[in-house]
Amino acid sequence: MRTLVIGTAGHIDHGKTSLVRALTGVDTDRWKEEQERGITIDLGFAHLDLADDLRASIVDVPGHERFVKNMVAGTGGIDLVMMTVAADEGIMPQTREHLDICSLLGVKRGLVALTKTDMVDDPEWIPMVTEDIRREFEQTFLADCPIVPLSSRSGEGIEDLIQILTVLGRDLEQRPDSGMAFLAIDRSFSMKGFGTVITGTLVSGRLALEDEVDVLPDPAGRLAGLKVRGLQSHGEDLAQAGPGQRLAINISGVERQVLHRGQVLVASGALRPSRWIEGSLQVLEGAHPIRDRALVTLHTGTAKTQARIQLIDSDKLAPGQTGLVRIRFEDELAVLPGQRYLLRGTNPIQGRGTTMAGGEIHIILPPRRRKREREAWIAELKAVASGDLDAAILTTLSHVGVEGATPGELAMRTGRSTKKVEQGLQNLLQRRSVFKFDRERGRHISAQVLEHMASRAEEALKAFHTAQPLLPGMPTEQLRTSLRPRPEPRVFRFLVAEMTKQGRIALEEETTRLIGHEVMLDANDTATQERVLRTYREAKLAPPRVKEVADELGQGPEALRDLLQHLVRQGSLIHIAGDMYACTQAVEELKQRLLDHFDTADSINTQEFKTMVGTTRKHVIPLAEYFDGQKITMRVGDKRVRRGRSQGG
Repeated sequence: MRTLVIGTAGHIDHGKTSLVRALTGVDTDRWKEEQERGITIDLGFAHLDLADDLRASIVDVPGHERFVKNMVAGTGGIDLVMMTVAADEGIMPQTREHLDICSLLGVKRGLVALTKTDMVDDPEWIPMVTEDIRREFEQTFLADCPIVPLSSRSGEGIEDLIQILTVLGRDLEQRPDSGMAFLAIDRSFSMKGFGTVITGTLVSGRLALEDEVDVLPDPAGRLAGLKVRGLQSHGEDLAQAGPGQRLAINISGVERQVLHRGQVLVASGALRPSRWIEGSLQVLEGAHPIRDRALVTLHTGTAKTQARIQLIDSDKLAPGQTGLVRIRFEDELAVLPGQRYLLRGTNPIQGRGTTMAGGEIHIILPPRRRKREREAWIAELKAVASGDLDAAILTTLSHVGVEGATPGELAMRTGRSTKKVEQGLQNLLQRRSVFKFDRERGRHISAQVLEHMASRAEEALKAFHTAQPLLPGMPTEQLRTSLRPRPEPRVFRFLVAEMTKQGRIALEEETTRLIGHEVMLDANDTATQERVLRTYREAKLAPPRVKEVADELGQGPEALRDLLQHLVRQGSLIHIAGDMYACTQAVEELKQRLLDHFDTADSINTQEFKTMVGTTRKHVIPLAEYFDGQKITMRVGDKRVRRGRSQGG
């Protein structure tokens, strides 16, 4: 069965609730105060089967200006507005404000119910009011809508209204059910024998029994992974529900007191709340101009919060103008891209109310701080607003940066289905605008972010080569930790692999260098190198400690160690252990004497080796252990044997 949501709208006492009662038999004024005062204060709900295959959920909203916040909470999910205008009064301030609200919230279809015709005696009065309505609504989405004269008291015109609602309902596009399940909560209560129940309109996606859901915002962290234990739509039990249905949802494991209007129910793990959004904003004709940093009341879905407006492409938005904005909420809200919002102030527009502007959310989790040029920022927002999927994906990947994002995260941030996002990613992967760096979790990174990281890596390597000219490269892990923001190892490995493929860097053991980097010694370094080599050649197998050589040269030990390591890489010196370096030629000669010894002997003891070395014990022991480390000898008791040969062999 197809479903749609019809919302009432109109000035107080223009017969909205009476009309719903005439259509459905349901009195939507639930509260005692509403019944005693004869005015609607909060949202009311009823349903109407327009045909065997078409059911309407009706949301009855308050008409009084004081309760516009409740009216807005019921308008966000409607497909069709039923604007009521009392025949005996005609257009009134809340008529205009409710029309503005519906327009700003993206309602595109509806009709006018010209109520209380039984209160009019003059036969010429109804045509005059009808003409007045046509003139007033001429520039709105209700410009050519049906206007149905009726009386809820006598029933005259009610059948005509039902027929027109049926035609309009059949013409509506079905809501897509491929997005995430998203329901803005408008009520929560407890039912004996069932527990906690919430109600709202399922705006997108599907819900089924036993689904895991989250309720957001969730400051205390207690509303994640809840189970759907029951689903009803107007008293009918359901196994699953689709977009556009009014639902009562029984949730297990949560107390009613922690749930309230303004929260949303979503598929578990599918959405994150935020204090920031970016989007477009339209100021109503006749409203006061909106200036940068203006403080306003913002309504979206069923939520209401104070908000601060940052104008992006102008200094001031005059009445009738549209611009791009960044908005900071006082309270965290969970919203979707494409969701509509409206702004209300404290100064009423003459003949209307205090609703002043509204717009569409384009980006739900923007960067906390914008560092980009304003022109690029504007171009980015316009591209996303155009509906371009590639632009939405690339913009989102630029925002998440080096962390990357999965198709599910991209779907959440772009407001598309995961399937659509995956199709878009395939296109971008083929163009090498996007890379998949984590196949296990399916995370992607944009080519732009990767290139920015590569440029920072090149800068870090260049600085390292300048500061450490004698080192062949920068320790690879040091390179990773030097980057800001610091990439996790998986991203960094992908970066290094790509830069290597592009011929920009080279990996050598545990170090990374820029292609073309060579250790180059200036005249002073060359002279120092010759002095150091001469010192170690003359010392042969009794080399001085590093500090002794450094003191002789008038250098710091650390600077000398860099030179010594360079000479080791060149092959002129060998690092024996700790601070002990020795001339390569002298060590190789000792190695040959040692091998010659093993040609005629099975082992060598410490005294024999000391005689062979011809120096003190402080040099002999490190040299003996060096040959052990080189797998030439192996210690057995107080002797050493040639590795690979048994002791008796």
